[in-house]
Amino acid sequence: MHCRLWGDVVKWGSSFHTSTPGECCEACLKHIPAKQGAHKCNVWVWCGIKESCGGQYRECWLKHLVHPHATKPAREGPEVGWTSGIVGADAVAQGQDGQDPADKKVRKFHIITTAQGELVHWQTRVHYYWYLKQKAECDRSPTCEMGGFTRLLHSGQPDDLMDEIPTFVAQPLPESVVPHEYYPVLNRPYALLQWVQQAKVPEEYVMMSEPDHIFLRPLPNFMKKDDRPAAFPFFYIEPHRDENIPIVGKFVPGGSISKEDAETIAPMGNSPTFLSMKQMKEVVPLWQNMSVAIFKDKEANEKWGWVQEMYAFTISLFVSGVRHVDLILHMMAQPPWDSRMLMGPGRPYYILHYTYGNDFNAEGKHTPGKFGFWRFDKRTYSKPPPRRLGDPPEKMQNDMVRALVSHINEATENIPCWDEYYKTGQLAECDEKLPNSIYPTAKRHQP
Repeated sequence: MHCRLWGDVVKWGSSFHTSTPGECCEACLKHIPAKQGAHKCNVWVWCGIKESCGGQYRECWLKHLVHPHATKPAREGPEVGWTSGIVGADAVAQGQDGQDPADKKVRKFHIITTAQGELVHWQTRVHYYWYLKQKAECDRSPTCEMGGFTRLLHSGQPDDLMDEIPTFVAQPLPESVVPHEYYPVLNRPYALLQWVQQAKVPEEYVMMSEPDHIFLRPLPNFMKKDDRPAAFPFFYIEPHRDENIPIVGKFVPGGSISKEDAETIAPMGNSPTFLSMKQMKEVVPLWQNMSVAIFKDKEANEKWGWVQEMYAFTISLFVSGVRHVDLILHMMAQPPWDSRMLMGPGRPYYILHYTYGNDFNAEGKHTPGKFGFWRFDKRTYSKPPPRRLGDPPEKMQNDMVRALVSHINEATENIPCWDEYYKTGQLAECDEKLPNSIYPTAKRHQP
């Protein structure tokens, strides 16, 4: 109850009413498409609270939604009069935290975080602080699956964090391959290709991450015992859309793809994503070539823009033979759009991704697209980095934004010599000893 799901309409509720939600569900199960190739119903929504529904009272809408468990509701909360459900094979939820109780294997995973360098310098330090803290907590359990950490620096040159954070220096994609100065993201798959080919890590699994990820709690390996990849789904990656299918078809064997097959391509990028090292060695070379091919293709480049490299990754998974990815919504929260620490009962968020601006007026109301009385946007900070961020307005009801502020503040209080870093924007040799700090104090590598 109190939830309305998205979906493409297969039967309009404005002309179809049922007395109960059960009848609406039954209608979805029995729905027969009007023409061959049309979608069956896998989602139903029914409006059953007269005061909330008004003229839509008892409307039953039958819909089709690709990856229904990977899509957050259009609306939810006590004020919403709609009841929704998922039927058929799609009704089986996926992406639970725990493994099969009979499966005792501990799947250690290595965290690889890609970074261009200067632009994400302070974010990388905060990111690594929260890795260290959650890894220490995880290690108290005999079933801890968090393994080692590597920063994948794809600027091509060592920098001043080399002695502070475990780092693999990768070369950027040569401009001779394709001129891409305005799209540095193209360096990421090339950097991961170098790491996969050269690095030696003890873990059998990998989690790909980014500097603006804060780990909220120890992470499990979300992959199941049959080693299906696991990832966070992004709503804006839509290979199955009619306008995208001909473009996707250019990059798969045979030069075309059916809508049915396109719907099996997961709405994801490379991060946050869990793969086995074996899968990494199969997929990353494809991803590197796919990224360059999409970048060179005028239609694909213009259509997919800044996220084209994400399309390249998920299409590469498909080309490698992967037809099922566990898409896990509670793997990551993205404030201010996610406001609670739990997505639902037993589903805490594990990663906080602070990619969006957070703007609120003095009364605590979110003001998207407008600079707020209080705001936090990572793009505001480069030199100097953030320090002692102020609290959001008292009336603001967004726990995830408060967590963002408190987590950045905790990290910057516990990383040695942050005050000097804040003043100068530069790292210097540091011998500050902070009580109970888990962050290393290191001699500085001079790049």
